[in-house]
Amino acid sequence: MFEIRDIDLTDEPSLHRWWEIHHDAQSDRPLDFAAPWEVARVALPTPHPDFQVELFGAYEGEEMVGAGLVNLPMSDNLQMSYFDVYVDWAARRRGIGTLLLEEVERRARAAGRARALVEVFAPPGGTSAGTAFSEARGYVVANREGAKAIDLASAEPGWAALEAEVEAARGDHRIVTWAGACPDQYVEDLVAMLGGFMAMVPLGDLELEDGEWTVERLRQSESRAERIGQSRFYAAALSPEGRLVGVADVRVSRQDPRIGYIGVTMVMPEARGHRLGLGMKLATHRAVRAAYPGCAAIVTSNADVNTHMNAVNEVLGYRMLEQLLECQKSL
Repeated sequence: MFEIRDIDLTDEPSLHRWWEIHHDAQSDRPLDFAAPWEVARVALPTPHPDFQVELFGAYEGEEMVGAGLVNLPMSDNLQMSYFDVYVDWAARRRGIGTLLLEEVERRARAAGRARALVEVFAPPGGTSAGTAFSEARGYVVANREGAKAIDLASAEPGWAALEAEVEAARGDHRIVTWAGACPDQYVEDLVAMLGGFMAMVPLGDLELEDGEWTVERLRQSESRAERIGQSRFYAAALSPEGRLVGVADVRVSRQDPRIGYIGVTMVMPEARGHRLGLGMKLATHRAVRAAYPGCAAIVTSNADVNTHMNAVNEVLGYRMLEQLLECQKSL
């Protein structure tokens, strides 16, 4: 008999066991994507200004054998709930995953959410236990993305030639960089761009909407990143008039800088055609190499139909690792 219990985020042994199941359940993926304990023990208990996150476990007696997470957006997309469920390898095929998923959907309905969304990973062109599990329980693939990584050390020798291409194409646009909090002179432009991000990226059949970003919301996000030990490296494209028309960033954990993660990459329509996306990505990757020489890879994902960004990533040296399927269900 299994029982669902909430995880007390101040109870470190319980939190560690939850993390252990979450981490080990992903050991068959091509990179160690799951955050190490040194990162998770800080990030998981730290409240997020935009999301309500609930952790719970499936217990057999006093032993936790499954881990669940519900992530409820609180600033925008209030119809959505995001989630993850993981089962200890030794306890699989005993109905624990189904029990956790039922709990996910119960919590989402109780919060007034109309849809549940989960990311499922599979080998390129193949299937996985996750794809079979989600399909059997009524989840439909709403968007397909390629999860890719760049080997920084092997790719770096080719960057100088790419930077020369950007220099020849950018015209009167400039690329500036910063780390951490956005400089005050760019912050209004940045929040305006972030507010339109969802409308600018291919979403397939995902029912996601743009959010309302404010300076206060951005500063809260930046503050949380600092509290959990996350370094953020930004590059921005400026128009000839000095307005922000593009932005890209990479995020690296100071406790575990082995892998960096792309946050956003976007160029406003009026500024496209000047290789600014490529230029900004090169600038952020250079910054990561300088700050964290031991960072081996940067990871990103892009919709299969996003041909322009996929081409940029390919020329940079990104290679496909796995397929990311965003699976959605109406509740």
